[in-house]
Amino acid sequence: MEINNLLLVKFLVILRQHMDLTTSPIKTMKDLLAKEEFYLPKPGTILQGQIINVSKSSVIIDLGTAGIGIVYPGEFYDNPERMKALKPGDTVSAMLVEMENEDGYRELSLRSAQMTTAWQDIKEKMDKEEILITTVININKGGLIVEVSGVQGFLPLSQLSPEHYPKIEGGDTTKIVQALQKFKGQELKVKILDFSESENKLIVSEKAILEDLTKEELKKFNVGDMVDGTITEVTDFGAFVKLSDNLDALIHSSEIDWKFIEDPRAVLRIGDKIKAKIINLDGGRVALSLKALKPDPWETVEEKFQVGQKVRGKVIKVRSGGAFVELTSEIVGFLPAIESGEKKLEETVKVGEEYNFAIVSIDAKDHKIVLTLE
Repeated sequence: MEINNLLLVKFLVILRQHMDLTTSPIKTMKDLLAKEEFYLPKPGTILQGQIINVSKSSVIIDLGTAGIGIVYPGEFYDNPERMKALKPGDTVSAMLVEMENEDGYRELSLRSAQMTTAWQDIKEKMDKEEILITTVININKGGLIVEVSGVQGFLPLSQLSPEHYPKIEGGDTTKIVQALQKFKGQELKVKILDFSESENKLIVSEKAILEDLTKEELKKFNVGDMVDGTITEVTDFGAFVKLSDNLDALIHSSEIDWKFIEDPRAVLRIGDKIKAKIINLDGGRVALSLKALKPDPWETVEEKFQVGQKVRGKVIKVRSGGAFVELTSEIVGFLPAIESGEKKLEETVKVGEEYNFAIVSIDAKDHKIVLTLE
C-alpha cells in the first residue's frame, strides 16, 4: 500500500471519530488537524504500533491515531537476527525521532526504543535485586562480557563465584583468559551491581548472589573451629575445599604439612574428605590448615638447634629474596640472598644440593631460622 493512501485512510478514520454533522465545531481539515495534533506525542516518546511492511530499506509501522511511521536502516535493531525475525502484523515499540519527514512519515527508531526500554528494565531488575540468567557472549582479560535485556554488560573477574573463579597463581593474564574461554556461550546467574545509561555501563555479579547466604554461613564458624569438607580443586598454591553448598575455603600449600610441600597435588586429590582447622576468616574468606592438627615442631626447635650451630641442609627452593633450606623433614631454614655477595643466589646454591650452614638467628614464634653459608 502506498504511503499517501495509508495517510488518507488514517485521516478518514480520524475524521469519522471527530465529526458530528449536527454538533461538531470542526468545520475544516485545518481545524481537524489542529485538534488531532494536540494528542500527538513529542519526539523521544516510545510508541507502539503494528508492522505493515518490512524491507531492506525500511520498516513501515501503523501507529494508530498517531499516523504512519517509518524506520530507516540506521535505526534498525543492532541485532541482525532480531531484524530478520520481524514480519507484518508484529507489534513493536519504537521511539519517535521526527514528527514528519519530507515524505510525510513519522520517523522512528527501533534501536533507541529498545535501548530506552532496556535501561528501564535494568533499573527495575536492580531495584528488585532480581536474579537474572545471562549468556556469556565474549571474554576479556578482566572478566566476561554478558547481555542483559539487549544491553552488553560486564562481569568482572572479582565478581565470579568461587566455583567459577580461575585459580591461576600469580594472576597470569594469558592463563586467566584461557581459563575463562570455557564460559563462552554458557548461561550464568547474576545480579546487577551498577549501571549508567549515560555511560552505557552495566556491571553484574555472580558472587553477589552468594554473599547473603555466605554471610549467614560464616556466622556459624569461628577461628579455631574444626570443620569437615571435600576438596574440589588442587592447584600449585593449595587446595579449595567445599564446606557447604554456599561456602568454600582454601588450604594454602604452606598449611598442608609442617614439611615442605613442593606440589600439593602429590598430597591432596579432588574428592578427598578432609578435617581441618579454621585459621582465618578475614574478608569473608575461610582459610584452613591441615598442619595445625599435628604437633608443632617449632615448639621444641631450640632443643635441636642453637644460634651459631653448624648444620647441613638441602636447598629446596630459591627465590629472589633468598633460598629455603631443609634442615629436617619439618624444619626449613632461610638463606638470605645477600649471602651470595655480588653473585646471583642461583649461582651460589642449587636446588636439590646439600651445603654446610651456620645458624644466625632462631625465631620459634615466627617459625624462622636464618642461615649463613659456611
